Amino acid sequence: MAGTSEEESNIRSVGDFAKYLGLSRWTVSRILNGHTGVHEDTRKRVMDEMHRLGFQPNMMARSLKGAKTGLIGVCFQEIESPILARKISSLQESLRSRGLRGVMEITSGVAEAERDIINHFFSLRVDGIILIGSELAPEDPIFKRLSREAMPVVTVDAAYDIPLPRVELDRHMAMLLSLRHLQQRGHSSFALLGLESDPVYGARRIEGLKEAAKKLGLDWDGSFLSLKTESRKDWSYEYGYDLAQELLQLENPPRGVIALNDRVAIGAMKAIREWGYKIPKDFSVVGFDNLEIGQWTEPSLTTVGQNVGEIIEESIVLIQGLIDDGKKPNVAPVIRVQPKLIVRTSS
Repeated sequence: MAGTSEEESNIRSVGDFAKYLGLSRWTVSRILNGHTGVHEDTRKRVMDEMHRLGFQPNMMARSLKGAKTGLIGVCFQEIESPILARKISSLQESLRSRGLRGVMEITSGVAEAERDIINHFFSLRVDGIILIGSELAPEDPIFKRLSREAMPVVTVDAAYDIPLPRVELDRHMAMLLSLRHLQQRGHSSFALLGLESDPVYGARRIEGLKEAAKKLGLDWDGSFLSLKTESRKDWSYEYGYDLAQELLQLENPPRGVIALNDRVAIGAMKAIREWGYKIPKDFSVVGFDNLEIGQWTEPSLTTVGQNVGEIIEESIVLIQGLIDDGKKPNVAPVIRVQPKLIVRTSS
């Protein structure tokens, strides 16, 4: 490396790195393993120097000696969803700030691929595993291995209630916030655009809406209309546009609109305006995900924020605690992160 001293060039191991810094190997190892109990200034100095020098400890060699590798296996379903991409970005940043590294794998929503990836993580001797949007069923045989080998695992927004520590958005609360807001705006009938198209979280959101309707004194059968297209899986602006076209052809369409996501909501708003209606005077529209584009639409989009930063931070704190404790918890904890309704001019 240009500009480095001979001493810096000779750093080959954690011991060499510790000696160069004038610190004990024990202190440097604790920092590299993500342990607590080290002064923040010391931790920052070690991480800054490691990045400046480009020093990377031999994780596999350390794992064979029983030391932690600093590797976290991260398994997610796909990267096309903007909100999932945001979760991955936040996760990488949070891991990096703790001196950890994520080994990323994509399953494309195939349970068998997810199972194979978890087995691969074992071969890499990762310290822990985070499953984002896992679609494994509760009876999947991989859970026996995870339990037998006491691998620290945390799930984020899993599709099913699997027997693992998990962090998830409170989607029932998200639906209560949306529905109550529209009711307060004077709406008594509601169109659900594409919610049932989502095979993973759609059912939970419908359950949440039914609970909210009961709480708010609304008749489910008489006040709600759910629209979806069976063959559509893109959940895009175009999908929202098409569903709104179907809605607007009704003689007396519901005027309070709850969309699957922000893209569907924005597509729906385009169709509503093209029919000559005004938003929010004639229709109110609420999205989901709080994508940045929602601030720039006309009108700007009311939406539900998932608090992605908090979801990821909770998952990292949880996995690090499991790694440091070195034992499986007696009861798998469930952390539900609260959503936030962002009210803008579409409602």
